[in-house]
Amino acid sequence: MRRQLIGAGLVIAMLAFGIGVYHLAAALRGDHKVIQRPTAIAASPLPGTIYVVQGGALFRFQHGSFTQITSGAGWMQPAAAPNGQLVAVRRGPDYSDLYLLTSSGRPVAQLTHNSSPASVESNHWAFYPRVSPDGQAVFYAFDPKDPYNTYRVDLAIFASRFSSGTRPIDWTVPNDFTGGDISPVPLSGGGLIYTRYSIDDNARVHSQVWIQRRAGSPGLALTAPDLGCGQPAISPDEKSIAMVCNKGSNESAELDVASFDAASITLGPPTTLVSGRLVASPAFAPDGERIAFLAPSTPGGGFQLWTVNPSVASSVSDITTDLGLDSTSAPVWLAG
Repeated sequence: MRRQLIGAGLVIAMLAFGIGVYHLAAALRGDHKVIQRPTAIAASPLPGTIYVVQGGALFRFQHGSFTQITSGAGWMQPAAAPNGQLVAVRRGPDYSDLYLLTSSGRPVAQLTHNSSPASVESNHWAFYPRVSPDGQAVFYAFDPKDPYNTYRVDLAIFASRFSSGTRPIDWTVPNDFTGGDISPVPLSGGGLIYTRYSIDDNARVHSQVWIQRRAGSPGLALTAPDLGCGQPAISPDEKSIAMVCNKGSNESAELDVASFDAASITLGPPTTLVSGRLVASPAFAPDGERIAFLAPSTPGGGFQLWTVNPSVASSVSDITTDLGLDSTSAPVWLAG
């Protein structure tokens, strides 16, 4: 009996020690804060409607509360579409497709069919949809496939018209082995702004904000390689560009805004609005008076929704504090 009591005591002591170490490690990592579902919290209200993504589901934010509009089935990267609709990505295990959705999340049409019945090597990826200002076409990043290496994925920007019977137009030619071109922003004048990646002679990867006047043209860099800028968002009047620049850092990135002249294809000196945070995915408000973006509240924490006035760097506001939003899905901010 005594031996059994000693054994039981040792087991209890080992269990208590393990639990103590686990909680200490969790406290040191700073991950003891629970990530909430958006529908379980209230947040600071903002004008209009904002769509965000968490856990593969789309959420609509209005009047300070969130409503889930799709199931958690791999939905991501929504974009505004005509008639109050949305275009969004639905990601599968080895492919992704674009869908047209109502504002309440109901699928209206499947715009791409990237799952091949023949083999997984023939599948495709489609990401970062953006609808043209005239509402006639959707731009997106797509892997056209290397015929000599089907597993190499360098995304190029394509554009497909919503009308049936038309072939997609290949806008860009990505640099090999960089991951390709992403984050298209079509302009009202017919041009395209996007993020372009390159690799220098020292095997360092650089991202730049790039512009093309027309499909297949060489294009022009708007930012220098050493700034590491990407994820462009353009103001409603197309006179300002917001972008995320990491300046070679893997631990933080800043939100910059610069004036833009489409006629002369020039970008003014950037102004830093947010620094010292892992900033991602900016999006302008419909009136251009604010920029929404995503960033953690604490190092290693989940991404939250923030806003900042593009004219006042000290005007940063945290809208949420305990969510885990998808940092690759820029908020969609609509007037209605």
